[in-house]
Amino acid sequence: MDEKKRRLVTNTKPPSESAEESTTAAEPTTAAESASATATKPMTTWSIVWRLGATAMALVILTCGQFLNTNDFFPLGSLTQYATAKDLNGTVNATCIEAQFPGEDEPRRLGFNTDTVGIERGDIESQLDRVIANPELLQTMADSFERLHPDEPKPEQMILCRTVTQLENGRSVGEPEHKILATWEVQ
Repeated sequence: MDEKKRRLVTNTKPPSESAEESTTAAEPTTAAESASATATKPMTTWSIVWRLGATAMALVILTCGQFLNTNDFFPLGSLTQYATAKDLNGTVNATCIEAQFPGEDEPRRLGFNTDTVGIERGDIESQLDRVIANPELLQTMADSFERLHPDEPKPEQMILCRTVTQLENGRSVGEPEHKILATWEVQ
């Protein structure tokens, strides 16, 4: 049983059956000889240094993410979305993207993901103030949509919007409110 525990701790494989047969046919080996034959080498100084360096770098990034209150270093950012409970009688905001296409009366809601507009919703939400202040940034999403969907018509206008859902006891009440945050005439 001690040999099995030692193998688990040192992560060594058991000796092959052919090796066991040859040792039984020849002289029997002592426990000290078999332990020295399968002993593992201690870590080198370089191995220790790079492991400590990687750990220190991760801790520095985690600390910077906490103090800067940013998710740019995900998964080592602040992760504030998990830090507080939501108000059961509050609102839920969901950012959305719409496009006005030629010949259509109403804007069409697009999927907010890399397959549709080339960027994830969370990436826009983390920079929402910047995008609202500079709506020309929506041009990039229009260009991405055109590149990713060559068979679709080119959008005439990109609309950054938000749906606001009112909660009552944690359940949605009524129809969500639709707010337009920014628009951009596609060039």
